[in-house]
Amino acid sequence: MFKLSTGFKAGLRALTILAQKGPKTPIPISELTRELSLSDKYLEQLLMALRRAGLVRSVRGANGGFLLAREATKITILDIMTALQGPLAFCDCEAKACGECVRPEIWDALELSMSSSLAMITLYHLASRDPVHVMAQSVVLPDSPVWQDGAGI
Repeated sequence: MFKLSTGFKAGLRALTILAQKGPKTPIPISELTRELSLSDKYLEQLLMALRRAGLVRSVRGANGGFLLAREATKITILDIMTALQGPLAFCDCEAKACGECVRPEIWDALELSMSSSLAMITLYHLASRDPVHVMAQSVVLPDSPVWQDGAGI
């Protein structure tokens, strides 16, 4: 089963707090750990990974802390996932003809579809209270009516 890591979920929650607090107000790590009920050390590791990915920046000093490195509308869920979990991959083999994967082109299509969807959702969408409309996405297979009507050609 494909699951989101605990680190991804915690990092996402931390980024959501930073987005809600505003772009100019650094949030001390102690405030984030208190709000998220996480240890300083664990949250520091997550924030360092997010900093290396260019998603957050740190400010030193008495009024220091962490803040978003760019606008919440410019940070996608795919960016966050890649920073905290690595690239989206259903198969961890490098060779597409490894013999272990059944129909690697289907897994590639699913990875592409999921990556595209995650790249459209931004941190702003998560941090805001704006309504969200969910529409189903699908994989088009050769025996489906959509394929036969020309979409698969």
